Amino acid sequence: MFLLLKNKIILISMLFLTVMAIPLSTQSLYSFPEITANLKKIDLKQVACMAKNIFYEAGGETMLGQAAVARVVMNRVNHGFAETPCKVIYQKTVINENVICQFSWVCEDKGELNKASATYKQAEMIAFQTMMGMYKDVVPKTTLFFHSINIDPALPYKQVAKIGNHIFYSKQKAKNEQKSQ
Repeated sequence: MFLLLKNKIILISMLFLTVMAIPLSTQSLYSFPEITANLKKIDLKQVACMAKNIFYEAGGETMLGQAAVARVVMNRVNHGFAETPCKVIYQKTVINENVICQFSWVCEDKGELNKASATYKQAEMIAFQTMMGMYKDVVPKTTLFFHSINIDPALPYKQVAKIGNHIFYSKQKAKNEQKSQ
């Protein structure tokens, strides 16, 4: 599939911003041929879905918190929840005639977001960087769930991180669950 010139310019600009965001002392740690090879694999529709999800789920969080939310989506893709980030994000389940969204904002009929805002632009950069392979260690590869610290869904899973206002979980059973079985 051929990329339009406009899309190529956007991808190159995002790559430039990504490289510029890395402190000079750590730039040598990144394999630039690997990053440029990944450019061919990046689908801008997927970046847009990820950015929107980051914006609504973690727009007020630090870059690390936003990256953790993005990493959960990528982990779900890698664990077979769906084939793409967009499909993971918009995935719904029906239980007893109730529709449950994987990400609450999807069911909340959110209005159109301001794509020119600094918050969205940062979410877009984090989405792009995550899809390029950055932030792999922000949460473990087994991290598949998270929620705000303001709710207590009593998940039976193992807590693996607390970043900002979110708690992250792997699907491994929590210790008290394992003992009761």
